[in-house]
Amino acid sequence: MFKDRIREYYKELTPGFRKLADYIMGNTLDVAFLTATQLSRQVGVDPATVVRFSQDIGYSGYRELSLEIKAYVRNQVTETYQAIEDSATNEELLRSLVENTARNFQYFVTTDLSDIAAAVELLKNATQVYLVAEEIGYDLANFMAKNLQSLGISAHAFYPGMTETASIVSQMQEGEVLLALANEGPSIDTGHAVKMANNKGLRTICITGSGVALPAREAELAIIVPIKSPANVPSFGAQTLILALLWEALAGERKEEITLRSKKRRAQMVNLLRIRAETPEYEISAPHDLWGNQLLPKQQ
Repeated sequence: MFKDRIREYYKELTPGFRKLADYIMGNTLDVAFLTATQLSRQVGVDPATVVRFSQDIGYSGYRELSLEIKAYVRNQVTETYQAIEDSATNEELLRSLVENTARNFQYFVTTDLSDIAAAVELLKNATQVYLVAEEIGYDLANFMAKNLQSLGISAHAFYPGMTETASIVSQMQEGEVLLALANEGPSIDTGHAVKMANNKGLRTICITGSGVALPAREAELAIIVPIKSPANVPSFGAQTLILALLWEALAGERKEEITLRSKKRRAQMVNLLRIRAETPEYEISAPHDLWGNQLLPKQQ
């Protein structure tokens, strides 16, 4: 099967062939309807490269590869969407969606785990991590920034508006890393932030659902995560799992530091509880009484 062949030959592929492999693995449903020329335009290579890629992974040409992709998609779509349509309960529907996310994640770790290892290495050695994303991805970036901070890693998330991007990029220094999230859509402004960081010589990572999105094309390291979902919305389940995997791997690298931070935090919590217990009741109630007198209408 074509996915098995891609996994088998992936490490030996040229960068151009890897772009094709990433796109096919992450956008299999779309690829099933593309000619060699259309696929080459999507990925940014010439049609001859598509043919040579097909031959390099064991096919006579793109036509044979395309026929296998079409058969695979037909079977997968029928199986998955039938499961959605046949769901009689919310539990059955959720099970189908969980299976889709698990399948996406499994495809990813089979082919791209080395990219996660490379990302861990970049983030581990970073003096500062900036995270950038648009739309709902910004909330995910902000969440990841807070999790990195919990490990003692200096991290900051920003939305790539013109003023903020200019301000953040102007502060960036050597040794810092920009991590971009681009789950769906072109993410043009995120791509511009990645390009500007690259121009300053900074290390850049992009976790994305599309290998042809601008941030992925501009980033030093692009991690392509499948986002297809039978619910007809782009799934961010696999992307969230990838971020959790990154965080846990970084935590594993900082066990002693995390243990020390945890002890210090618990000591301060004990100190805070002591201070609260020693605070006189009138100091707690006085502000409430003050605001109550000012806000509540006086009785005549």
